[in-house]
Amino acid sequence: MDSADRPAAPGATTPGDGPLLVLNGVSPELSVLLGRPGQAPLARRCPAAGHAGESLAPLIADVLAAVGLAPTALAGVACVRGPGGFTGIRVTLATALGLSLGAGVPMAGLDFLPLLAASAARAATGAILAITHARTGQVYVQSFLADGDLAAMGPPEALPLDAALAKAADGAAVGPLWLVGDGAVRHREAFLRVVPLATVLGAEACVPDPETMLAAARAATYGFDPVPPLYLRPSDAEENLAALVAGRGLSPQTAEALLARAVTRD
Repeated sequence: MDSADRPAAPGATTPGDGPLLVLNGVSPELSVLLGRPGQAPLARRCPAAGHAGESLAPLIADVLAAVGLAPTALAGVACVRGPGGFTGIRVTLATALGLSLGAGVPMAGLDFLPLLAASAARAATGAILAITHARTGQVYVQSFLADGDLAAMGPPEALPLDAALAKAADGAAVGPLWLVGDGAVRHREAFLRVVPLATVLGAEACVPDPETMLAAARAATYGFDPVPPLYLRPSDAEENLAALVAGRGLSPQTAEALLARAVTRD
């Protein structure tokens, strides 16, 4: 289920005609977009890995200052909620929530894999498999059918590479198969061994195009509740908890209890 399909929360609304701010910390690049669908957006980008915490707020300030816009003049703040790197997601969602509360503007969440597929669908017809890198030998995967409209063929999943290759083989049975995302680029040779006639879009397609992101932001449902993150696998800390706490005088059971309390407070 993508962000446009989720049930609207009480008090949810569509954005007004004013400019939208779109935050993305899931792509290989951290990006901030400002604009309206149908108009050329103003964009700021920087490498995302290890830089989201200190870079996102200055990017936002820069893009707003470039057009002399106060945060209170925004129609809404949309943020990509996952799946992807945990730090980028958390920083983006927390920043969007701070802007929403501080400026009194509503916020909305966008799902990353449908954004990739929608960007690819500008040139592709048939089956589209959005595949992004998930670390720990896994990829995030979601299948779509592009035939005029874009329709999800299943939910997003975190899969081992072998399972993703099998999903790609199934997708090829539907018709022309397009693979998009940094997971497809990273494992290009493996996918082409299984589906040699598939088209693997290059690195330039690993980031959704600005027009697609703004259109998705305009169609999203907004409100003042925090946007929930879209996590499809445990974090590295959860998966390696026993090793992380072994030298710190904590038992795995105590560490799990502390982690559960921290997640609940979030």
